Amino acid sequence: MRWLLLMGIVFGLVTGVRNGWLELHWDRVLHDVGVPFVPDPDQAPGPPAGTAR
Repeated sequence: MRWLLLMGIVFGLVTGVRNGWLELHWDRVLHDVGVPFVPDPDQAPGPPAGTAR
């Protein structure tokens, strides 16, 4: 019964990510896990955090 519930949760999460119901921000996930992560160098940098225009 536990395995069935676990498989249902995993199936729901995978389906939600695939259909766009859930968004994963991999940079935040990897930062929380502690994996060094270099953002996409082709992406234009935005303004520094905490600056008001």
